[in-house]
Amino acid sequence: TGTALPASVYKDVTTVPISALTTVGAGSVTSYNHTPVPPISGATLTSAGKPEMLYIGAEFCPYCAAMRWSMAVALSRFGTLSPLRGIHSSSTDTDPNTPTLTFYKTSYTSKYLTFTAVENETITKTPLQNTTAAQSAIWAKYEPNASQRGYPFIDFGNKYMITAPLFDPGVLAGLSWAQVATDLHNPSSPVAQGALGAANYITAAICKTTNNVPANVCTVAP
Repeated sequence: TGTALPASVYKDVTTVPISALTTVGAGSVTSYNHTPVPPISGATLTSAGKPEMLYIGAEFCPYCAAMRWSMAVALSRFGTLSPLRGIHSSSTDTDPNTPTLTFYKTSYTSKYLTFTAVENETITKTPLQNTTAAQSAIWAKYEPNASQRGYPFIDFGNKYMITAPLFDPGVLAGLSWAQVATDLHNPSSPVAQGALGAANYITAAICKTTNNVPANVCTVAP
């Protein structure tokens, strides 16, 4: 389940000021991924009567490692993630030992959307959480080639999806969880340029599923 992060780190991740997000804007995203959040079509994906954001990832995955910071920042604008635990990606994969969070056994409460997280595999690539038949079907629909199907897979209500990282995990190399959380508040840092840029795209995708509510998130810069 990872390491429980100190309250100060939790606060830094979940309360990034709008001024920092506005300053960053797209950040480094468009130079790293030219089609960051492509539109998709299908029956509206909902859960518990709310739009659903489905994330399928793995704890070993360095690209998931990068994107979890952005997801945590964006999701915290619509509800509450609890608790936040720190892990590192695989030591034998690309961008080894990337500092990150795990969504395994993390709950999310929101009036606006349901966040469903499936951490499919552990850091050592052993099974952790299985996808349901319905989740597997969604994944296969939008990534039909099983040999190329990978992590992360993020579906925003069957309106938009993310199937590749939006920024370089390398900007997190060698940092502690606390250093990453602190850098999120410095718009000029490479961490903020990547993670907050991605968080802004994720926020926009969520707003497309919630019909632009809440207004204090969806109708303001950036």
